[in-house]
Amino acid sequence: MNNTDSKASSLPLTEQIKLIVVDIDGTLLNHQHKITDLTKQTVEQLIQAGYEIMLASGRHFQDVYLIAQQLGVQAGVITSNGARVHNHIGEVIYEDFIPADLVARVLDLSKGFEVHRNIYQQDLWLVEEPHEELLAIHHLSGFEYQFRDFNKIGLEQIDNIYFTAQHDLLVELESVLRSRLGDLLNITFTSAEYLEVMNLGVSKGHALEMIMRQKGLTADQVMAFGDGMNDKEMLATAGHGVVMGNASQKLKGLLPQCDQADSNREDGLANYLQAHFFN
Repeated sequence: MNNTDSKASSLPLTEQIKLIVVDIDGTLLNHQHKITDLTKQTVEQLIQAGYEIMLASGRHFQDVYLIAQQLGVQAGVITSNGARVHNHIGEVIYEDFIPADLVARVLDLSKGFEVHRNIYQQDLWLVEEPHEELLAIHHLSGFEYQFRDFNKIGLEQIDNIYFTAQHDLLVELESVLRSRLGDLLNITFTSAEYLEVMNLGVSKGHALEMIMRQKGLTADQVMAFGDGMNDKEMLATAGHGVVMGNASQKLKGLLPQCDQADSNREDGLANYLQAHFFN
């Protein structure tokens, strides 16, 4: 720990923290994929008190930007699991696309599996067939997919490919992708029903490290909340990582140094922040 870290860690938490980074699904949103009144009120209190808020998600930028508007705040966002970062006014400050040849290989290897395939390409969310349950999860923002034939699209400027299906089917696909491309791509489960593929080195944690360097922040000045395996690096990077109560036991076991909040069913995010910043 350097002297700056030491000085920061000796301060009360309310004076240490400058940046609070919040995952969306399973964290900011409750089990009904909604923002509760207490969560919205708490975010407003934090901003009025001078804390910077960022949202971090596997979701597409357009989706997260619309959710930020629902919160009524201008917030920087980490999206596509760290493949893209935008500042508080929506300007791109970082992006890392999957090389086109690797996109082609992922699409080829995933053919024949009974999974729903999704692509984030620039401002578009592309699918081959409808998935009403998946679309319903995005009702808060109103962001919707567009239909494309994946055999006919250009493969450039794609930052995320993800698959949704029953877990056992995704495990089979994960095994194939890891055996062929595991040393070339970041392949991770964001939940039991979602398997995601990004460029090698992409993660929310890597994006947060870059943001901290740009802002001149130390780890002790950053608090982060999350519940998924795609939050692991981000929670480990922040000096004050907080795992949601609804996170898997696997994630909790990998991050024993992190604090724990109640589940998103119980307003865990808002209650934790209220207890540590306003009580």
